[in-house]
Amino acid sequence: MKIFAKLSSIILITVLLISCVIVPAQAKGTTLYFSKNTVDVGDKVTVSVSINPEEAMYAITFYLQYDDSVLKYENGAGIGDAGALQVVESPSGDKKVKYDFQFSALAVGTSSISITDCVYVTQSGGVSKEVTFTGASASMTVKDAKLSDNAKLKSLKISGYSLNESFSSTKTSYTAKVPYETKKVNIIATTSSEKAKIKSVEGNTNLKVGSNTVTVTVEAENGTQKTYKIKITREEKEEVSSEEETSSEETTSQDEESITEIESSLETIIDGKTYLIATEIPKNILFKGFKIKETDVNGYSIETACDDENNYRLFYLMEKDGEKLMPFSYNQDNDSFERVNYITIGENSYIFAKIPEDLTLPENYYPSNLNFSDFSVECYADTNTDLSEFKYLYCFYDGDFGLYRYDSKQETIQRYPELELSAKQTAQEKDNIFTRFGSLSTNGKVIILTLLIVILGIFALLVLLIVYLVRRSLNLNSDIVLEQEESDDFDIIEIENESVES
Repeated sequence: MKIFAKLSSIILITVLLISCVIVPAQAKGTTLYFSKNTVDVGDKVTVSVSINPEEAMYAITFYLQYDDSVLKYENGAGIGDAGALQVVESPSGDKKVKYDFQFSALAVGTSSISITDCVYVTQSGGVSKEVTFTGASASMTVKDAKLSDNAKLKSLKISGYSLNESFSSTKTSYTAKVPYETKKVNIIATTSSEKAKIKSVEGNTNLKVGSNTVTVTVEAENGTQKTYKIKITREEKEEVSSEEETSSEETTSQDEESITEIESSLETIIDGKTYLIATEIPKNILFKGFKIKETDVNGYSIETACDDENNYRLFYLMEKDGEKLMPFSYNQDNDSFERVNYITIGENSYIFAKIPEDLTLPENYYPSNLNFSDFSVECYADTNTDLSEFKYLYCFYDGDFGLYRYDSKQETIQRYPELELSAKQTAQEKDNIFTRFGSLSTNGKVIILTLLIVILGIFALLVLLIVYLVRRSLNLNSDIVLEQEESDDFDIIEIENESVES
């Protein structure tokens, strides 16, 4: 009997404990936005944070982080300084709240503004519970209105050759012609403003026979850019006279055979198109963290671009009738070149890579695609529809792999350390009662826990009923035995009395 009593007590305690379990959840909507994305030094700007979990909130806390060398906090809902503000508020059951923060632009630069460590408190069935929710992140650019925006050229020349048109700082397209022997030209460009600079000169090396485009990019003091283009035509090789051809027939034949051999050795076909492998790589197109290393291709020395850890060895190829060198990697397994997709923003280039097969993102991120002008890459998107303009990518930059967030509206990309990769679980590890329960929505979890509590409650009542019936049965048996014993004694006494009278 004591065993039954202890069992029923344990079950009742378990039911009470389960009823007090706090169910973790994720907020449905967190939005971060600015009154202006680009401001000048001295301007005032408002940063707003909107939180909309679609359930009542009675307490809320989060941190707003920013670069205090670029922005200065003036006033608002935050407490603290030195780049980190804490918000601690007590909404009165509001399902949506909004907080404003006023900043002043302190210096030229770009500040990343992030919402982190987000928690609010709600109530369910009279029980308070803490809910963590996902923050947000965006960037703000500060410029200086006093800086010059003059990105014009004062002069533009080709060393040893002439432009076909007269130069004008407002005219951005020119043409020129060079002989067959010319494979490289030197560009001499002078800026109109002393504070402007020549950011890059591209396309002036490895000139092919026919049309080539040289691009000169000028950057003003405040970052404004202007591009000038020169279309250079490299003439075809002149034909030699019949006498020269006869006198040097053997030498010419050998030279032509050598040229044919080299060209065929440095050609490759990719997706039906013929590409030429560049033997030299212009240093101004190297990615940050890459260095030139020579390698052997069919007996010829070819320059390749490699990072320090040899994660990538890049060959630069150009379509046979094209104008632009593009990076490719070489796959030894199938003996083929594969195009390396990347994006260049400002002076930085980011190579798009695939997330390692044994790693994965959190469950609220799903696979998607990001389309550019001439290629598409795999990426991830957030299930939060308020963040639909952001895509999450695995990139290689300056020697390291990492997760980045791409803003498709502003066409910017930045490192996103808040998002972390975790080890991918096997199918067997995933397929268990706990992972299935964790994948349910908040309402689903509440329903399951409620059913479990009801079932355990019914079971506890049954146990108590059984205990009660067993105890009652034992008490009844005890009363019957006592009555039988008293009846027998009475009969014996009567018999003794009768014998005495007789």
